[in-house]
Amino acid sequence: MEKAFFSTPELAEWVGVFHTTVRRWIEQGRIKGVRVGRNYKIPAEEVIRVLDHHDIPLPEGLTSYKAKLTTGVEGPSHDSRQPGSILQKLLVVEDIEDPALVCRRASILGVNQAFADLAGYSQTDLIGVDITEVIQESRRESLVDFAQRCLEQPRKGSLHYTAHVKTDRGRRKKVRITAGSLDHMKGVFLLIIRQY
Repeated sequence: MEKAFFSTPELAEWVGVFHTTVRRWIEQGRIKGVRVGRNYKIPAEEVIRVLDHHDIPLPEGLTSYKAKLTTGVEGPSHDSRQPGSILQKLLVVEDIEDPALVCRRASILGVNQAFADLAGYSQTDLIGVDITEVIQESRRESLVDFAQRCLEQPRKGSLHYTAHVKTDRGRRKKVRITAGSLDHMKGVFLLIIRQY
């Protein structure tokens, strides 16, 4: 699965600078990034722009992502400063008090600090991870199918999904999950977690 966001160390390695230099570029507004906890994540289209600007060949995975952008296939918003951009919508997860995460299909796009604490990982480490690596399925239907059904038919079926969050220490915590949407973003859903 293609990643939608990259870390400052990843971009730094490709450009040949220290990750602190990439951080400084973001803080100076030279490149776009979204703050996640104490770190930054850089949207894939911004990574492509930076690498193209420096005439650096695109790493595996970004080549196909760039092809989708240039052919007009739906992808993340190209201008993170626009009202309602994907980055602004992802940041809504930070305002939720309960553990919460935003996913596109099975890939985690963002988590709040409460979910990172529950799972025992940093927010940055969870971005781009497949949801099944953190939430163990406990039903016949998958969590993604449950979330999709909630978005398409909000009044039909169960309102909650029972699963287990896998922690960094190998423990499992039983949780109840509620699904929601983010301003008509196709294939993107919000999951709010409540512990038993």
